Amino acid sequence: MKIGSLCTGYGGLDMAVEAYFNAETIWCAEFDKHASDLIEQRFGIPNHKDIKTIDWSSLEPIDILTAGYPCQPFSLAGSRQGSNDERHLWPYIKEAISVLRPRFVVLENVRGHLSLGFKEVLADLAEVGYDARWEIVRASDVGAPHQRARLFIIAYPNSINWRVPLSDIATANTIDDRCSCRDASRSQEGFTGIKGDGSSSNTNSHACEESRRTSVCLCSESQGLRDRQDQGQAGHEYRYSREMDRQSVPPTLDQDKLNPQFVEYMMGLPKGWVTDIDMLRTQKLKMLGNGVVPQQAYYAIAKLMNYDTPSDQDLYV
Repeated sequence: MKIGSLCTGYGGLDMAVEAYFNAETIWCAEFDKHASDLIEQRFGIPNHKDIKTIDWSSLEPIDILTAGYPCQPFSLAGSRQGSNDERHLWPYIKEAISVLRPRFVVLENVRGHLSLGFKEVLADLAEVGYDARWEIVRASDVGAPHQRARLFIIAYPNSINWRVPLSDIATANTIDDRCSCRDASRSQEGFTGIKGDGSSSNTNSHACEESRRTSVCLCSESQGLRDRQDQGQAGHEYRYSREMDRQSVPPTLDQDKLNPQFVEYMMGLPKGWVTDIDMLRTQKLKMLGNGVVPQQAYYAIAKLMNYDTPSDQDLYV
């Protein structure tokens, strides 16, 4: 499966999507100069820069579109101007979805988005023919020593019945296959994508294969990250290590300045993923502060892809 990435940053969301879907990011759109430098070095893919000026019909087709679109219009830490904020980029992402028609859209934003602008996002997705599932997940849910609650959204064509685990749709090769999955689900009460004997289905096994980059990005022992752990019926899951060598990664530098390497560790990244890029300390901290914890995103995607019953969010108006 092929991924197109918008508002990419250091690529944390894309690491998780690559790992879960065994997919490959083939292009991105990131305007920030320093993030663009990182993408060139770490991903080596075409960067189409400003999403306000892209002709979406000219881009290579993709299966998955990702976007950790700017949180400042919705964050409780800011003035919450919503659609009136000049950094409000959702309308351009909506346009990208309507033209590219990906099989899945994976989005991330701050928790405050739920109370400001989120209903408009759902309405826009419905307008272009997509349904959505969403979940608030904290970094601490995967063992991180901080909460950093974030909203994760997966959108998919609204022809898909909610009773089908989206992980089944992910491995269907054609529209007919996806429709067959949908229709078959109607006779499977409580179908969850797990075999009756408790083992993982082929879909789960396929989805948990590592991609070409994430074997390094998500499983770096040098950063104190554990490899994926077998969780039985829950499938595989990335988790933080609760141990850290504070002598090798001190929280502060001289004059009590925050150490970017410490923040990099807190964000679940391989050592040097951001900090080895040539930029000022403040620029590194800004990029890290705006980024996505890959393990947290992976956990959220796994939950959203395997829902088998409607919840409050499925009934949200």
